Amino acid sequence: MDILALRPVPAAAVLMAITRRCPLRCRHCSTDSLPTGPEHPGEVFLRFAGTFTPHDRPDLVMLTGGEPLLRPRLVRALAETAARNGSRTMILSGMFFAPRIPPAIEEAIEAADHFSASLDAFHEEEVPRENVFAVMRTLLARGKDLSFHITGTGPDDPYLRDVTAAVRREFGDRVPMLVSRVQPVGRALAMTPATPTAAPPGAETRALPCAMAAWPVVGFDGTITACCNQDVIDHRPIPAHLRLGHAGHDGWDVIRERCLGSGALRAIRTYGPLRLAGATGRGAGKGYCETCRELDAPSLPPSPVSVFLERQVRDMQLAGGGTGFARRYGCPPYSELVSLGHPRRNDGL
Repeated sequence: MDILALRPVPAAAVLMAITRRCPLRCRHCSTDSLPTGPEHPGEVFLRFAGTFTPHDRPDLVMLTGGEPLLRPRLVRALAETAARNGSRTMILSGMFFAPRIPPAIEEAIEAADHFSASLDAFHEEEVPRENVFAVMRTLLARGKDLSFHITGTGPDDPYLRDVTAAVRREFGDRVPMLVSRVQPVGRALAMTPATPTAAPPGAETRALPCAMAAWPVVGFDGTITACCNQDVIDHRPIPAHLRLGHAGHDGWDVIRERCLGSGALRAIRTYGPLRLAGATGRGAGKGYCETCRELDAPSLPPSPVSVFLERQVRDMQLAGGGTGFARRYGCPPYSELVSLGHPRRNDGL
C-alpha cells in the first residue's frame, strides 16, 4: 500500500526492466518475453544506479523484466548500490525457481527490501500455485516484506475469487495483493485483441490525469521513458515527449529534472492526454494511451497556475492512497487487498 501510494509522485521511483528473457512462456505475457529474449550488459543499469546520491535519488527502485532473477547477481548489486544512497528496492518475479530458492537468488531477494510474486491462471500453467506458496512461506517466516501481483480477465473472473481467498487463507491476511486485469499487449494480444475506441464526446474538456507518467522506466536496452506502457517501451521511435534519456550516459539528476520539468509531462499528469490533445488542436485519438503516443505537445515552461494545479491533482491522488490507485488502475472490487498486513488496514475488510 505504501509503494502504490507513491505512484502519483513524479520521480518518486524508477522502474528497471533489466532483461527481456524469461524461462516461462505465459500466454498473457505483456512483454512477450522468451528464454532467448534480448539482454543488455548489466553495466548500463549499474552505471545509472551509481548516479544516485543520498540527497538526489528515487525513494524506490523496482526491478522487473522479463524475469529479473535470471540475473541474480545484477539484482543484488543494484539493490546494494541503491541502498547505499537511501533508495529501497522491490523485485517482481514470475517464480520460475519455485519451490526451492537457489543460493544466488536467495542472496538477491535478501538484498532487496520488498519481494512480489506474480500469480495468475497463466503463471499457474507454468509454475504450480503450491510451489509459489512454498517460497512465500519461507520468505515470510524470515520476516521478508512480501506481496502478490495477481492478474485476471476482469472483476467477474472466478479465478480471482479463488486465488485471493487462497492467499488469505494460506497467509492469514499478512500478505497484500495487487489485483489487475490482462491488458492487450505482448502475447496477450492473442487472447484480448486491442480494440481502441474513439474518445467519448466531451472527453477533450475533461481532466483525466495520468499517474503512469510519473515514474521513469529504464527499458531492456537502457532507454528511459516517462511511461510504463509496453507499446511506448517497445516501439521506435519513442514519442519525443515520452523519451527521457538513456541509462548509458544520463544520470538520475538529469532524468529526474526532465521528468519534473517537462511541460508536456506535467500537463499529462495534471489534465491527461485527451484534454491536452484538445488544447493543441489535434483532438483525441482512438483511446487514452493512443492519444498520448500521438501527441505533438510543446514543452512550455511552468506557470504559477500550472504548478498549483499539478500540486492539487497530485495531492488529491495521494489522499486516495494505495487503495485509491489500485481502484483506478487495478481491478476495483479487489482494491482493498493491497492493505492486507498494513497497520492502517481497514479492519472490516
